[in-house]
This record gives sequence, structure tokens and C-alpha cells, in this order.
Amino acid sequence: MTPALTVNLLRVLFVTFCGAIGGIVTAETQGNHVPGILIGLVFALLIVLADRLLKGFSLRAFSSATFGLLLGLIFASLLIASDILRYQSDTMQWAARLIVYCTFGYLGMMLAMRSNRDEFSLIIPYVRFARQTTQH
Repeated sequence: MTPALTVNLLRVLFVTFCGAIGGIVTAETQGNHVPGILIGLVFALLIVLADRLLKGFSLRAFSSATFGLLLGLIFASLLIASDILRYQSDTMQWAARLIVYCTFGYLGMMLAMRSNRDEFSLIIPYVRFARQTTQH
């Protein structure tokens, strides 16, 4: 079986599985399974669309983005922990937290994805990204 055929088969199975799960959940809760099947199918198709859009996205870029997101969220939580918003209303605090977390998470991801291997070795000592050569 070719890799393209395998990937397409897995996509079809995923869409079918999500539709079936959606139908089962709504049949148990509402008695009618049709809306759940449609919701499950739409959800699965959105996930498959996201998968298709991420086709050129490498594992290195994903790990860099995840690391940057983690650092951004740590810095955001440190800023929020300073109680700078303690005299604001609950709605204002919620909105400010949302903005701070989204901003720092985004900036962390973008900075990490734009960095190169040498910059990562400064952040994480003793980790070196080296290209392995194989002989055929």
C-alpha cells in the first residue's frame, strides 16, 4: 500500500469514527443521532483540513513552536502573578489575562520558530542539534 493511500484511508476512518461518535453521543443525550453525526463529520473535516494546511510544517518547527509557546506562557503567568490588575473589575482582569497570555504565547512561538540551532543551544545548554549522516 502506498503512503498516500494509507494517509487517505486513515483520514476516511477518522471522519467515519468522528461521525459515529457524534451520533452515539447525541443519541444518548437527545434521542436523535442525526445532528451529532453532522457535528462529528464537520469537526473531523475541519481537522483533516488543518492537517492538509500543515503539510509543509516540519517536526522541528512544531517542537520549536511548542517550546516558544511554553516560554511565552511562563512569562505571561509571571506578569499576571504580579497582581498588577488587583484593583480592576473581574471582567477587566479576565480580558487583560486573555490578552497577555495570547500575546506572550504568540510572541514566544514566533521567536522560537525564527531562531536557529545555535540560539537554542544558548537557551538549553548541552543540547546540540546535529545532522546525522547515513551511508547507503
